Amino acid sequence: MSHPPSEPPPGSTRPKVAIPRIGTQHGDDSVSSVFRGGANNNNRVAKACLGCRARKVRCNGARPQCFNCQGSNRPCLYNEGRRDRLKT
Repeated sequence: MSHPPSEPPPGSTRPKVAIPRIGTQHGDDSVSSVFRGGANNNNRVAKACLGCRARKVRCNGARPQCFNCQGSNRPCLYNEGRRDRLKT
């Protein structure tokens, strides 16, 4: 029961080979930033208003009225934070 030279015997593993990435060179951060969640990830809002959450759009979190609600002349309401989830 001999195996061809191109196949390893059962139970053994082949060495891993690195797969080159297309479009990523030194200094080209466009492809890798997509996998990290965006190049500019520092503009998160703690809590979106109820209108933006219902419409599933990005809220800038401005108070008393966010940008989306101000542009569409809708009331901008925020839920109060849940204090019962805080550990004491």
